[in-house]
Amino acid sequence: MALRTLLLLGLAFAGTACAEGFDFEALRTLIEARQVRSVEALLPLLPAGLRYRYALVFASRSLQGASYASPRVVLYGTDARLVLTFNGAPGQRGFGSIETLEFDEAARAFRLREIGFPADAAGAVTVSQVDPPRCTRCHGSPARPVWDTHPAWPGAYGERYGAALSPAERAGIDAFLAAQPAHPRYRHLLGAERFADPDTFRPDARSRYGGSPAEPPNAELSGLFGTLAARATVRELAAREGFAAYRYALLGASDLACGRLDDFFPAASARPVAAALRDFEAVTAAANAREREFKALRLGTGTPPSRPADDAALTPLRFLAESALGLRSRGWTLALEKGSYDFTLPPAAAGAMRRALLEEIAPAEPALAELAAYSTPADGDRYCNFLRRRSRAALAGRAPPGPPLPEAAPPGLVAADRPAALGLCIACHQSDVAPPIAFADEAELARALRGEAPGAGPGLAVLLFRLSPQAGARRMPLGINLPEPEREALAAYFRSLAAPAQASEAAGSHRSGGAHASR
Repeated sequence: MALRTLLLLGLAFAGTACAEGFDFEALRTLIEARQVRSVEALLPLLPAGLRYRYALVFASRSLQGASYASPRVVLYGTDARLVLTFNGAPGQRGFGSIETLEFDEAARAFRLREIGFPADAAGAVTVSQVDPPRCTRCHGSPARPVWDTHPAWPGAYGERYGAALSPAERAGIDAFLAAQPAHPRYRHLLGAERFADPDTFRPDARSRYGGSPAEPPNAELSGLFGTLAARATVRELAAREGFAAYRYALLGASDLACGRLDDFFPAASARPVAAALRDFEAVTAAANAREREFKALRLGTGTPPSRPADDAALTPLRFLAESALGLRSRGWTLALEKGSYDFTLPPAAAGAMRRALLEEIAPAEPALAELAAYSTPADGDRYCNFLRRRSRAALAGRAPPGPPLPEAAPPGLVAADRPAALGLCIACHQSDVAPPIAFADEAELARALRGEAPGAGPGLAVLLFRLSPQAGARRMPLGINLPEPEREALAAYFRSLAAPAQASEAAGSHRSGGAHASR
C-alpha cells in the first residue's frame, strides 16, 4: 500500500485524531480502503475532531431533508476546510448520501461533491464530479457556502444568536437527544449532550464576564465560512486585470476605519465615484431589506430582525469589484436568499476581508505590513493615510470606474418575450432539485395551468398563491429576493397562459414559439 495511503488511514483511524489535515482525498481513500458501503459504516471512522464540532439543521432546503427529531448534521471540525453533511431518517431525501464542501487551499476555492452509498452491500459507492450542477444551482459558480448570516440562522438549532431555544426547538432537541445514543448514525456524534445545555446557545454571565464565551455552533460555523469565503473572494479579485492599481483602494474599502471611498481617488475622479457609490448603496440597502423580510418569514416571527450595523460593511469594496474590476459580487454572501449583500459575521470573525487582502498584498510591501500590524487610533491614521496616498498615485490618469455590473440573468435560457425570472423556475423544477413542472415548455405549462393536463403541475391559483406574501416561508422562488416588478411580471405571464385556449393562442401567435431549453 502506498505511503500516502498508510498515512491517511493512520490519521483517519486514530481515535483521538483531529480533523486538521483530513481532506477529501483522505476521505476517498478511507472509503475505498475500508470498503465502506454506508453512511453508518463511515461515521465511526471519521476523525474525532470532525465528529465533535457540528451544527444541527431541522428545516433544510438542501438536497438532504431534515426534521426536528431527525436533523441534518453539518460536520465542520476545527476549521471548516472539509464539511460533511448527512441526515437521519430513511424517508428523508438524500438519506443515502454524504454531501461535502472542501476548501482547496492551493486554489483558494470551494469544491462541492456528493458521495452516494448503495442501497445494498453489493452496490457501488459513487462520487460525483466536482461542483455538480445539482449543487451549484444553490451554491453558485464559483461555489460558496450557503449558511445564512449573523445573527439568525432560520432552521438550525439555535436559530437566534444569544437567545434560548424556542419551545419548538427545545421539544425537537429533546427528541433528538433521546434517540441519539442508540441511533445508527447519530450515536457516532461526540459531545451531543451539550445541545441540552442552554449555555451552548446563550453563554452564562460567568463566561461573558470572563471574556471567553464560546460561540454557539451556528455562529462559529459562520465565522469559519466567512474567513474562508473572504480568502476565495480575494483570490478572484487578485486575478482580475486592474487589481494592482486598485489594491490600495480595495484595502481601504475593506476597513471602515479608513473613511470615505472617494478619498482614495484623485480629485478629478472623487465626485463621480461618490455619486455612483450612493446609487450602489441604495440598491444594496433595498436588497438587504428584502433579505431581512424573507429571513423573518423563515424564522416565523413576521417581524424583520433588526438591521445589523455591518450588513453592508463591504458595499464600497463590492462597488470597486464590479465597477473597476468587472467582477460580479452577487454570490459573495453566505445568506440563503440570493440577491442579498449581507456580509455580517460574528464579532470574532469581523474584518475577514481586510485580513485576506492584507495576506494577498502585504508580503510584497513590508511598509504596508508594518503599518497594518501597528495601526491604532492614536497613531495619527498612518495606515489609512498611507493607503490613500498610494491609491491616488496608482489611479492618477485613469478614468473613474464605470457603472456597476447590471444584474445577471437568472439561471435558465428564456425567450425574449417571457419574464427573465422564469429561468429561476426552470432551473429548479426541470432538474432533480424540485418537483417536476414544465416551465420551459409553454404549451404544456399552459395546459397544466388551465387544468387540461391533470398531474402535470399546479393550477394557476396554486402558482399565484406561492408567488404571494401569503405563502410565507414557502413563497416562490424559494430563497430569492425577487423584486416586486419581476414577481408581478411572472404572475401576469402565468395568467396569460391560463386564459381560455382561443384567447391564449391569439395572444401568443406572435411569440417565438414552442418549447425552449434551460441550461
